Amino acid sequence: MLSILDLLNHYLGFFNVNARWKGQMYTILAGIGNFYILYLAVRHIQNGAYLRGVLLALGFLFILYCVILNIIYYYTQKTVKWDISPKLEKVLGGPQAAKTTDGQAMPYVPANGLYDKQQVLPATAVSDDDMAAELNKVVDQLREGGLINENYGGLSEKEQLAFLATGQQTIFANHPGTPLPYFRLEEERGGLSIYGGMNEMLASRLARIQTVGLQPVDLALESYNLYIASVVVTGGPGKARGRHDLMPVEKPYELAVELAYTKK
Repeated sequence: MLSILDLLNHYLGFFNVNARWKGQMYTILAGIGNFYILYLAVRHIQNGAYLRGVLLALGFLFILYCVILNIIYYYTQKTVKWDISPKLEKVLGGPQAAKTTDGQAMPYVPANGLYDKQQVLPATAVSDDDMAAELNKVVDQLREGGLINENYGGLSEKEQLAFLATGQQTIFANHPGTPLPYFRLEEERGGLSIYGGMNEMLASRLARIQTVGLQPVDLALESYNLYIASVVVTGGPGKARGRHDLMPVEKPYELAVELAYTKK
């Protein structure tokens, strides 16, 4: 069976064959050939070679599990809760890991510098109607400038479903978010506001900080010096998990903010 698969892969390499079609063919061949392993397992058990027979039977079950997963993936574009392939990809390294190791992907360096993760807290940023209107203008400018990627981070439908299975309610088209080109933090009336935009000249008030970590912003200001570390635009068009498949959703744009801190 392995020789047949190797020969098939060799000949298909001469043609520009769709990867999905190739995967479907391999799945069918693997499913058929797997029953030969079951035949060998039964024969070994009948002949008294119990250990070898049990090991072959376990191998048959594992391959059958993989074949079923491939059938679901290649023929239905869905996923299931008992799919362990995302966990295996994290352990063994997947496409994202390959991009990092071969030097093709450069790390993102925020315009406001880098901070130790132990000195950074997530902050809750809220916007009133006027701020939300300004944020929508910024998003339009980012889109016109080609600075927003709305391809769901290059994730397939299976990977999007796996992301939603982690407890997230929505995956947005600009996943995992669009860094704001310019932003600054200003203290106003005992609180903090975020100004940002395409550049300093076009910056406008986009949100105000409500909480820093688990503390209200006024209490945080009493104990800490706060510095803005990163501002990322999220929201807009996205997808949520439906009864049978992904369903489109639309949510307001908002800012995901991180603040660095030092004790006063």
